Amino acid sequence: MRRALLLLFCLLLSLFSIHAEQIKLLAIGNSFSDDAIEHYLYGLAEAAGDTIIIGNMYIGGCSLETHFNNSQNNSNSYSYRKIVNGEKTETPDFNLIDAIIDEDWDYISFQQVSSLSGVYETYFPYLDDLIKFAESHSTNSDVQFVLHSTWAYAQSSTHSGFSNYDYYQADMYNAIIDASYRAAEKAGIKIVIPAGTAIQNGRTSSLGDTFCRDGYHLELTYGRYTASCAWYEKLFGKPVLGNSYIPFTIDPFQARVAQLAAHKAVINPTSVTPIRIKEGAWRTIEPLFTPPKEYENTLHGYRSPLQFNDGTPVKDNNDWTERRNEIRETWLSITDEWPPILEDQQFEIIDQEKREDFTQYTVRFKWTQNDYTEGYLFIPDKKGKMPAVITVGDKENRDFANQLTKRGFVTLSFGTIETTGTTENKTAEVRHLSSLAYSAANAYEALAKVDVVDPKRIGIVGHSYGGKWAMFASSLYDKFATAVWIDSGIHELHALMAPRPFLVSGGSTDPAEQWIPLNHTIAVNNLLEYKHRVAVSKGSNETVYSFLEWFLEY
Repeated sequence: MRRALLLLFCLLLSLFSIHAEQIKLLAIGNSFSDDAIEHYLYGLAEAAGDTIIIGNMYIGGCSLETHFNNSQNNSNSYSYRKIVNGEKTETPDFNLIDAIIDEDWDYISFQQVSSLSGVYETYFPYLDDLIKFAESHSTNSDVQFVLHSTWAYAQSSTHSGFSNYDYYQADMYNAIIDASYRAAEKAGIKIVIPAGTAIQNGRTSSLGDTFCRDGYHLELTYGRYTASCAWYEKLFGKPVLGNSYIPFTIDPFQARVAQLAAHKAVINPTSVTPIRIKEGAWRTIEPLFTPPKEYENTLHGYRSPLQFNDGTPVKDNNDWTERRNEIRETWLSITDEWPPILEDQQFEIIDQEKREDFTQYTVRFKWTQNDYTEGYLFIPDKKGKMPAVITVGDKENRDFANQLTKRGFVTLSFGTIETTGTTENKTAEVRHLSSLAYSAANAYEALAKVDVVDPKRIGIVGHSYGGKWAMFASSLYDKFATAVWIDSGIHELHALMAPRPFLVSGGSTDPAEQWIPLNHTIAVNNLLEYKHRVAVSKGSNETVYSFLEWFLEY
């Protein structure tokens, strides 16, 4: 049976892969193309299920004029760097013709040397001539040409070329934008990579003017990563926000800045977009993802979720997808399969009241096939799509919802003391929690239909028995983006959350031993190549707010 399911999954995967992008990119560049595409672009593509072959014809400090002269002389003065399947090779003494015919390149990119990148007159006639040269040798009749719009120097740079811009970063940035986009238009190039705007966006964040390592080359970690994010989103046409590829040398705050800076640059490539990310939210929760030393990697006493029911080990992402379904089906076999989710319902508004900077609605909706319940929907006085949180349990959760709403979340609060009644019979309790999880799934669907709610940014929170309710709901219904379980106890079902992030928040007396079962979910996330997904705190509400802000606001 398991093999049949695996065969079916592989068939579906193969159908999906047809729609994955497969790109071959050749850069005729210099050290700035090294910074932008050689280090992180492959990983970003791979994490999104895409494939890219990268070639870079490298000469440090090489201008368009020099590239043109080399094309005419068939000069073997290049280092040909090539990345295939994540492996990089470097061949010295290479010429442009051999590089161009080496692959059926989908894209061939050009860029001006950094000191002249904002001097329009230096682009021609060389850019036109290089395009003609590449066209004449390309083995792909549909090849497209790309112009890499590079970045301004750090304000503190002592590079001699900075004098072309009066040693002023903003002037250099504006000159690059003007020159590169005018040059692309004149040369008939339709694709301009806004790496320079991505870097300039990043500089508006709390990271500041730290994106260059020596005043002009990019900082080795988040600097290069930012440029690669811009390349990825522009070439593949997919948002880089949320891409799971974050090297261990880059912390999640830096990665968030980089991805958002690049995303905004692709949307608005010719002007700077300020990047305002709550660094304090990340710094608050950053320590919560690390177990105490004595519990790191401790797994004893619990069966690994990375093992099928028949004992076969889970080896990769595909195996985990199948194993996750097996775990879920096992639990639902105890509780009975859920009825169909009520995906088409919307809230019925019973009453509404304006409160401070939000509106409170009393709403009615079906939480089971036959039964209605009421809840409180709080919507902030803001425009645009907003993140949302469902709080489940008694009225204390409505106070929690109130605080979240003041922080910009749409919130739905429902559930009663009677709902969260306990039972001495463990099987009966599991069935009860499963039915409550089903009701939360229906609540999710109704909340997702609210115009101002972003359906991809809905989390769930519960306290005490409501914490168990939230744990079952988020584990069994994977549309919840994240979850916080307060005083819920630990349950092996939590492995189903991977790779979605969750926070276990308990009282100050909660034992550190809870990290042992949680380490199993960390192991699943490691297999899936995700980090910072399992957090534990002692029960501070501010920590909960920061966790939800970090994982849902962007």
